[in-house]
Amino acid sequence: MTNPLSSPAADRLKQKLPHPLKRLADLAHNYWWCWTDSRLALFRDINTDEWNRCNHNPVSLLESVSANRLTQLAINPDYIQRVQALAAQFDHYMAQKDTWASQVATHLTTEQPVAYFCAEFGLHESLPIYSGGLGVLAGDHLKSASDLGVPMVGIGLLYRQGYFRQRLNRHGWQEDYYVDSPFEHMPLELVKNSQGEPLTIEVEVRQRVVRAQVWLVRVGRVNLYLMDTNREDNDPVDRWLSGHLYGGNQDTRIAREVMLELAGPDATCPGPESCSFTT
Repeated sequence: MTNPLSSPAADRLKQKLPHPLKRLADLAHNYWWCWTDSRLALFRDINTDEWNRCNHNPVSLLESVSANRLTQLAINPDYIQRVQALAAQFDHYMAQKDTWASQVATHLTTEQPVAYFCAEFGLHESLPIYSGGLGVLAGDHLKSASDLGVPMVGIGLLYRQGYFRQRLNRHGWQEDYYVDSPFEHMPLELVKNSQGEPLTIEVEVRQRVVRAQVWLVRVGRVNLYLMDTNREDNDPVDRWLSGHLYGGNQDTRIAREVMLELAGPDATCPGPESCSFTT
């Protein structure tokens, strides 16, 4: 399991931020910020228009906001105090050992955690890989496990275009459309092996080997691992296994379940160069 206190993606983002604001990168790359409105407001107050434009994505916000605005905030004592206070709260939360689970569920450990498999996880609108109740429930389970200190990992799929969106055309008819998610500019990071290459998992689906790369989403103390089959070394059909949430025919849905159930367990072991399952 990846160390929840270390984030290479956050370190890269810090390079853009003035020194007093560097901890914003740590906060942005852990969905702990979305638990309460007061935490969320720390990002919203940077630039409300930009916050809305980037679909409330703090990583995209910090990447796109002007250097002028960052300089203004870096010399604003009230805002600096808010950053420092929330960063201290976050550090205390992540380091806390005296949790409910440490007292009641001592049989659960980071070496033998609870594994939560689900087709969708609804953590926040900035990670659009859910459509409704099932996803929100799964997301809440991860947040609750984090608060309780329950050793848990979530395992799912990273849908490039998520669930469909809706709009009205010029004739007043409702139509569906999809949008690619910019994974590299979201609060998640690609898991890599010891050579710095993306960790790949292989599983046989429909008489073909399908390779998935793994992305890590930090949810407080809980890690969520999401598999992505959109790789050039996959068959074009298999690249869409992680394209749309609940998209495709019955054959596609069964193939997706095979990916989740057979490749999923290896998505949480970033140590090996690659992992393989065959069915």
